[in-house]
Parts: sequence; C-alpha cells; structure tokens
Amino acid sequence: MRIALGGLGWRPVDFWDATLTEFFEAIHGRNEANGVEAGKSAPTSGEMDALLAKYG
Repeated sequence: MRIALGGLGWRPVDFWDATLTEFFEAIHGRNEANGVEAGKSAPTSGEMDALLAKYG
C-alpha cells in the first residue's frame, strides 16, 4: 500500500478498488516513465539447457 499511496500518489480508495493487474501495470508504467529498467527476465530455453548441462 505504501507504493500506491506514496509512489503512485493514489488515494486509499484507489488502491483498494484496483485489481492486482491494474496495480502492477501502474507500477510498471511509472517505472517506464521514470527511466527505470525492467528487471531480469527468466532464462531462455537455450540458457536453461546450458545450465543443466553444466550443473546437472
């Protein structure tokens, strides 16, 4: 709730009325607008194959 009220500037009613999808999309949109890079993505299939080959 702290992110919604402080970071996004939402009112408590906005937070409680939002779905999880709306909340996370708002966070992603704010981050994108402020130049914050997205977090790491999951390994690709090829990366997983290499990890499994290396570590079993």
